[in-house]
Amino acid sequence: MSEIWDVYDENGRKTGRTMRRGEPLPGEYMLCVHVYLYTPEKMFLVQKRSSRKESHPGVWDVTVGAVLCGEESLEGARRETLEEVGIDIAANASVSFIGRVKKRKSFADIYFVEKKFDIKDCILQKEEVEAVRFVNEKELLYLQEHDRLRDADYMKVIAGAVGKLERV
Repeated sequence: MSEIWDVYDENGRKTGRTMRRGEPLPGEYMLCVHVYLYTPEKMFLVQKRSSRKESHPGVWDVTVGAVLCGEESLEGARRETLEEVGIDIAANASVSFIGRVKKRKSFADIYFVEKKFDIKDCILQKEEVEAVRFVNEKELLYLQEHDRLRDADYMKVIAGAVGKLERV
């Protein structure tokens, strides 16, 4: 069954229309979530995207996914994290909404989630994820900029959030 997404306008508001998984029409946007899951020791979970993925195959990234029709952003973040890596961020986690970044055809709602867990707790969705590992803040920023090729606006948001963690 194909995923159904809500359509958003250029200001990030739901239009009341929906679309099937695919490319939004010009002037339409979809909503995605980006989940930066990390331990109390400030080690971030990154996942190697499946080499069979249509977009960014084999790239190290954080948990990302589309928000489904009728879902709120945080619900989508929780669902995607549980589906892709088997970690439930609804329980015993500190979730912070970092911000929304407008992209070419989508909006990305960015969450930083602190949770005590071990790499062996991860249950990978093989269609989406080939491997997981922990990285420190510096490696995370490097991977997002140089491997995942995030743009400058996005990197500014992420670097600001990581900088606040380092000061805590």
